[in-house]
Amino acid sequence: MNKLYDSGVFGLYELNNDSIRIRVSDLGATLVSLQFRGKETVLGYDSIYEYLSGTDFLGASIGRYGNRIAGAAFTLGGVRYTLPANEGRNQLHGGPEAFDKRRWEVERQEEDALRLTLLSPDGDNGFPGNLRAAVTYRLLPDGLRIEFEGESDRDTVFAPTNHSYFDLGAHDALAHELFVNADRVLSVDNELIPLQPVPVRGKFDLRSLRTLGEDLDHCFPLKGEHAVTLRYQGLRMDLYTDFPAVQIYTGAGLHAPWQKNSGVAIEPEFYPNSPNRPDFPSTTLRAGEHFFKYAEYRFTEE
Repeated sequence: MNKLYDSGVFGLYELNNDSIRIRVSDLGATLVSLQFRGKETVLGYDSIYEYLSGTDFLGASIGRYGNRIAGAAFTLGGVRYTLPANEGRNQLHGGPEAFDKRRWEVERQEEDALRLTLLSPDGDNGFPGNLRAAVTYRLLPDGLRIEFEGESDRDTVFAPTNHSYFDLGAHDALAHELFVNADRVLSVDNELIPLQPVPVRGKFDLRSLRTLGEDLDHCFPLKGEHAVTLRYQGLRMDLYTDFPAVQIYTGAGLHAPWQKNSGVAIEPEFYPNSPNRPDFPSTTLRAGEHFFKYAEYRFTEE
């Protein structure tokens, strides 16, 4: 991991306790490594240059908007905002050169916590308002808590997430067992834009822990804060979050040095395209309001 310092521009920060060790880069406020009792559980690159050029968002803090906005546009307060498209005609994960490619400021480093901040100026990738975003990585006795915060001086939309890919030792996303606390999944069109929530059936029915076996890239509206369980051969990770949904992506499109399905991305989030869907949970952040959401990843050996 020392290669992360090669550029002389970006920093790498480490926190550890008896069970957990994390490494975080200030490039993208990125979770580079998450080890539980010495075992690596997330995918990462070996050099800062791979993070700068990579397109898979490994471990990155995503913003301003996690997932897709259809047509790269939305209306807020009667004003139509046009965004730069970076996935066909749509915008994905905040647009080109978004939060994942920015150098965040380390505001505070403590024994068990690291807080990073970023100022996203008015008009940044088409979004209104000067937005101050913050991500805090906080060690737990058995895991990691990530806290997402934001404030804007104008009404805007804000829907951050963390984009870590998890591998509990299988080196194959589809070999993991997965539970998702959802009885609905968002159906999608051929651009992966949501259509409507539908009952889970077939490969989407993950209400009982079972081997994945098939690819997913779908958003599940959650029924409670215990959102996900991922397990492989006695190592278990449970995700707890107050986000309204989680995206499960089994890495079918991962690029070198990783192979297809090398890890499963578990992204606590708002529904994709919410700014254009008044029937979805709102992602509007009003001027002066404080945004706060959390995600906790807790590990056990069974």
